[in-house]
Amino acid sequence: MIICSCNVISDTAIRDIVTAADITFGSPAQIYDCLGCSVQCGLCSRSVKRILDERQGETAAASVWPVHPEPAPCALMSVA
Repeated sequence: MIICSCNVISDTAIRDIVTAADITFGSPAQIYDCLGCSVQCGLCSRSVKRILDERQGETAAASVWPVHPEPAPCALMSVA
């Protein structure tokens, strides 16, 4: 599946480079550098980060979309 439309990079290419590299990538930009391109619009950054997190044994959902406690209802919204 194409992850980055700007650079036409597939998830397989990203997984291959993350698996084959002797270094640990800290950001999507480092992966793009290794692939010989750069981040353009940035819409793919979450997907690339998710692949990095999977490689490091983390769940992507926890790092991309953190769970926050539900806010308390606004006092102005209560019906008197």
